[in-house]
Amino acid sequence: MKAIKCKLCKSDNVNITYHGMIRDGALGRYTKMPVSMYRCTCCGVIWHNPVLEDQKRYYESAEYRESMDEGVGEDEFYAHHDRETLDKLRYTGTDIFRHKIVADIGSGAGAFLDFIKGVGDTVIGVEPTEEYRRIMERKGMVAYAYMEDIIAEFASMDNTPLFNQREGGGIDVVTSFDVIEHVQEPAGFMKNIHAILKKGGRAIIGTPTEAPVMRELLGEIYERKQLFSTQHPWFFSQTSLNNLSIGAGFEPDNIKFKFFQRYGVENMLGWLRDKKPRAELNMPFAADALDAVWRAETGSKGMADYIVVYLEK
Repeated sequence: MKAIKCKLCKSDNVNITYHGMIRDGALGRYTKMPVSMYRCTCCGVIWHNPVLEDQKRYYESAEYRESMDEGVGEDEFYAHHDRETLDKLRYTGTDIFRHKIVADIGSGAGAFLDFIKGVGDTVIGVEPTEEYRRIMERKGMVAYAYMEDIIAEFASMDNTPLFNQREGGGIDVVTSFDVIEHVQEPAGFMKNIHAILKKGGRAIIGTPTEAPVMRELLGEIYERKQLFSTQHPWFFSQTSLNNLSIGAGFEPDNIKFKFFQRYGVENMLGWLRDKKPRAELNMPFAADALDAVWRAETGSKGMADYIVVYLEK
C-alpha cells in the first residue's frame, strides 16, 4: 500500500483519525459511503479527499445553500447570517475598518459588510454566487466572483482607479470567515490573500477547529453527527495555518493567532445528555460566570472550536 503524504507539508507521518459516515449538508444528512479523515502528526492538519463532484459549480449555484437548508433568498440569507456579525466583530475589532478599502472573502450577500460599509471607504465582497453579487452591487458594494478577478485588475492598475486611491495600491483589510476550510487548494487561497493586500495591509482569517474538547468528550458521535462534513475538506491547526501563511509570503513575526469558543457550556452539557446537535440545556446552574470560564479556558489553552489568524503584509 502506497504511503499517504500530508497534502500540506508532505510529511509521511499521516494516520486515519476517523473512518465512517460524515455529514452531507445540513444536520441529519449523511454520506452513503464511509469517508476517511486523515491527520498529519507533523503539522496537525486534518483532511478528507474530495467528495463533491464539481466544487466550483456547487458554490456558484444555489446547491450549497439549499444543501444547508438555508435557501438562497436575500432575507433568508440575513436570517441565517446576521447573527454571526457580533462574533466577527469580536474577532476583528472595529477600528481597523475606518477609511479603509475592505474586502470580505466568501461574503455571501454581504451581511458582515453591511456593518462595515458605514465606516470603510470602499467595501468589496468576493462571492462565487452570482445572485449574491447582484445584491451587494445593489447595496453600493463592489463585488467579484473570485480573488483572481481582483488580481487580474491589479495587472492593469493604470485603468483601475479603485486600487489606485492608496499609495502602492491593493486592499487595506481582508477578512474571511468560515471559507478556507471549503477550498480545495488552501495554499493558493492564502497566496491570493497576500497578493491582493497592500504593503502594510492586514488580513483576518477564521476557521473552525476540530473542537478537541468535544471530540475528547463525545468521540465518534460528535465526529459523525456534527464535526466532519463533505463541505469541509479541511480542519487546520495553528501549525498548519502558520505554515500556509509563511508559504504565502507573510513574515513569521507578522502572524498571530487567537482561539475563540463559539458554543457555550450549555451546548456541551446538552451534547453530553442527549448525544445529538441542538440539545442545548437551559439550566440555572449553567450561569453566565460558568459559561465565561468555559469560553476563556478553552480559548486560552488552544482547545476552542474556532481559530483566527491575524496577518500583516
